[in-house]
Amino acid sequence: MRLTTEQKQAVRWDKDAFISACPGSGKTRVIISKLVRTMDEVRGTPRMVGCITYTNTAVHEIEARLRHHSQPGDEDFYDVCTIHSFCLNHIFRPFCHLIKGYKQGFKVLTPDSKEFANFVTSTCDRYGRYNLNFQDIEEFSNLRMSPVGEPVGYTIERGAITPNMAKRFWKTIRYSGFVDFANIIYYSLLLLQKRAEIQNYIASKFAWILVDEFQDTSDLQVEILSLIADLGRTRFYLVGDPFQSIFQFAGARPDLADNFANRIGARTDLPLSGNFRSSQPMVEHAELIFPRIPPMSARGEARHYIEQPQWRHGHSSFEVLTDYFLPGLDSLGIPHGNSAVLAPTWFTLFPLGRKLREFGISIFGPGARPYRRNRQFAPLAEQICGYLMESNPDSIIGIERTLFNTLLDITGRANFSVFSYKGRVVVFRLLEKGSELYQIHMGAVTWLESAADAFSDVLIDAGYLTDGERQIFSASVEEMKADMKRNRVDLPNLGISDLGIYSSPNAALKLSTIHNAKGREYDAVAMIDVHEGRLPSYYAKTPDDIAEQKRLFYVGTTRAKRFLLYVTDDAGRNGPSRFLQEIKNGFH
Repeated sequence: MRLTTEQKQAVRWDKDAFISACPGSGKTRVIISKLVRTMDEVRGTPRMVGCITYTNTAVHEIEARLRHHSQPGDEDFYDVCTIHSFCLNHIFRPFCHLIKGYKQGFKVLTPDSKEFANFVTSTCDRYGRYNLNFQDIEEFSNLRMSPVGEPVGYTIERGAITPNMAKRFWKTIRYSGFVDFANIIYYSLLLLQKRAEIQNYIASKFAWILVDEFQDTSDLQVEILSLIADLGRTRFYLVGDPFQSIFQFAGARPDLADNFANRIGARTDLPLSGNFRSSQPMVEHAELIFPRIPPMSARGEARHYIEQPQWRHGHSSFEVLTDYFLPGLDSLGIPHGNSAVLAPTWFTLFPLGRKLREFGISIFGPGARPYRRNRQFAPLAEQICGYLMESNPDSIIGIERTLFNTLLDITGRANFSVFSYKGRVVVFRLLEKGSELYQIHMGAVTWLESAADAFSDVLIDAGYLTDGERQIFSASVEEMKADMKRNRVDLPNLGISDLGIYSSPNAALKLSTIHNAKGREYDAVAMIDVHEGRLPSYYAKTPDDIAEQKRLFYVGTTRAKRFLLYVTDDAGRNGPSRFLQEIKNGFH
């Protein structure tokens, strides 16, 4: 793996380190190189390396790239996971019997599950809140625990959820045998604090812990890492960027990363300043927002592009996108699939998505999927259709994970044999059936109806489903059809490629919040809703809040490789964002 001089210096340091990485600095390459290097130390020993990153997408990317640089059997010596998976698999799951309510085991409560919505509804009913919408339910997914076990977070601070409601919600799910993401972290911390043998077990197990996006690590998560570090048996390799710390609502603050680095005596003078993502004009523009030391420099293939960032105003964001952004993509030869529209929140993206879809633009994001994502057959059908459209071997792993989650949702049983040879055989049988039906049924609806029955037969034959569960997929397809009719989808002309685009959206224009775009990159980016009250949000009251909103603005800006367009419109009653005003002299 080829590395720059900066990257080599960062990888070769064999003690605790906190690496400051600018946007597009190739930090994933650095982390993988460090992971391979540390595995050489633990291979053939009882110890292993933990690699913690922020999202499942990042986990999958690191795992896919790592397979090209690891040896057979190395999977026993590393674990690439999110912080929630790390705590779940190494702390909470092995020792949950020590916690009241979990002596007989547990089920993980995910925010997109029916059970989650039911628990939220029953909790709100007790407090006289009825007719909940999507946002009301999402508020509960943003709850988190303080180190002393009190409900905290911006949903509490804004009064959207009271502390008593949060406690009632958590009490209800615990007595029902469920644990949510917030409590996985909190109970893992308690186990480490109260049980020295568990603290010793984790510190002895991990020779190294690598943490990506360390600036987004929350207070509880930092305390968990601190308890492991206190025993002096584990070395830490931390990679992050204080200028991209944007998850304050989840308990992250830039000072937490600095404090932990100081606590363990980590080296902090190994910056990654080379940007391999963006053009020189994009890098110079980003330096106007946050000047870095040393300055960020463009070093990748895109560095020679000359297009300058633009700011356009119109009657609506849809008008600006169709008048400037989409024609700009065409003139530069940038595919829609390599482009994104970013916004501070989901709320403006939903109606925009519908308008773009009606305009004939394939989109991926809010307003794209014409049925509810939690329809039980939808994720598996999308993954199979995606593979039929583009047979990428790496997609097999995604199908396995989707099959595992689908079976867990239907049966309530975690069938880990999905990840065995038997499971791989089942996956290929599903792909074979899907391909056979594709030759017969070109339309998506008839394919869905036939695939629901055929896939049920395969899974029943493999022992993954029972005869009593045979009709679940068919019922789910009927729900999907009803959703699509309500959304006025032209069902006779809906193709299998339209379903596959949701699992492999390479040809579709991406719609995303800036938060969800973190860690991603696009040839072209349009940032909409760049107004006062939106960016910064009107919820941002304190200097710390405003500073975080500026970092959010910076994250959106630095996603672009070649073409960046800021969009303001007449709906922004408070005028353009102060962040735009600060750099308005940087536009040509």
